[in-house]
Amino acid sequence: MTDSDSHSRHAPHGHQADLQDGLDFVNTLGTRRGEPIDRIPTSDVALRWLEEHGLLHDETLDRLLAGFGSDPEAGARTLGRIGRVRVAMRELIDATVERRPPDGNALDCVNRALRTPYTYELVPARDGVSLDHRHDGDPIDGALARLAESVAREVSQGQPDRLRICADEECRWVFNDTSPTGRRKWCDMATCGNRAKAARHRERQRTGEQHGEVA
Repeated sequence: MTDSDSHSRHAPHGHQADLQDGLDFVNTLGTRRGEPIDRIPTSDVALRWLEEHGLLHDETLDRLLAGFGSDPEAGARTLGRIGRVRVAMRELIDATVERRPPDGNALDCVNRALRTPYTYELVPARDGVSLDHRHDGDPIDGALARLAESVAREVSQGQPDRLRICADEECRWVFNDTSPTGRRKWCDMATCGNRAKAARHRERQRTGEQHGEVA
């Protein structure tokens, strides 16, 4: 299992979230030994995650953090909104991998996220121009819209058959299989893959010992 925060830090703001951003976001909610693990457990951590992935401006982050500091209930509501979109995106990926229609409530939640307006525009840059965007509403909704869009594009127009769920039952992270064969089973070979190999080795040893006892 890899660290979801290993994706680019302080990425240039203004571009669409890419698929890896969307998958990293979904993977902030995982499991460990059957227990849920939330890697963005508070509104402050969640907002910093969005900023680190280039989805919030620094000044917007500072303003929101200050506002939530004086109004914790608003922070809790925002965290709940972020969490609902994350769960809905996970269901969209699960359904795609399992080749079934997604849950209707999850689909509605993703569709609501996608309706958030933001306008792309070219702005001056040191080497010419760069693509930025102007918020036409809540900046958190804008960030969630781009994350939802990254996954929605992949399941509808990309290579949905390359989306995977890690075969390690203690992990179950989602990932994009970019291997040449398209048969990758684990999100990370160095951790989940090696853990699976070690488990198979122990099972073979146990089975061999049992057979030896019977003989």
